[in-house]
Amino acid sequence: RAAWDIVSNPEKRKEYEIKRMAETELTKSMNDFLSKLQDDLKEVMNTMKCNKCQGKHKRFEMDRDPLEGRYCAECSKFHAAEEGDFWAESSMLGLKITYFAMMDGKVYDITEWAGCQRVGISPDTHRVPYHISFGSRGSGGRQRAASDSSPASAAELQDFFNRIFQGNPGQMPNGNFFGTPQPPAPGNASTPAASSSKVDSSFQKSDSKQKRRKKVRRPFQR
Repeated sequence: RAAWDIVSNPEKRKEYEIKRMAETELTKSMNDFLSKLQDDLKEVMNTMKCNKCQGKHKRFEMDRDPLEGRYCAECSKFHAAEEGDFWAESSMLGLKITYFAMMDGKVYDITEWAGCQRVGISPDTHRVPYHISFGSRGSGGRQRAASDSSPASAAELQDFFNRIFQGNPGQMPNGNFFGTPQPPAPGNASTPAASSSKVDSSFQKSDSKQKRRKKVRRPFQR
């Protein structure tokens, strides 16, 4: 009945069509925004900081199983890669060298970052020549490549979200999404009252002591 009333009435039908068009446009805009946000987040997370040029380099995820992540020319097969492994592989009859690393449980092509580091690695070796260290982690038997290639920090993600939403740091406390907690109220405001109560109590105690010291004089019986 309600649907028939909308269809039969030209004004209600036009209003209904406008409402449906607005909902469709809103849904499309939201889907486009979420898709763009997902792509931008993926791009941010797939960048590596460089301590040489103080910039950032892209890393590209490879479709490789970590259990068969490294190619070994000596054995003519792939070996398993461990977290932090950093190695090189050759292609095009040795004319092209590609650098790889095992990060976050996945194999990445980090040739762009390695080229800026200027680290000389022999390709297709049996053993892993280098180990990228994140923080305090490392390997004693392997050479360690100094790296600031950890994922994007909280400050970088904060700046990224500000740019995405066109945020103005002046509109937010300290330019962050989370406000700074207010300092606690000073606790010495109640000190005078507490001290006065102590004085009163001590005065009452001293007064009671004086009362106790008074001796009741009884009449001398002859």
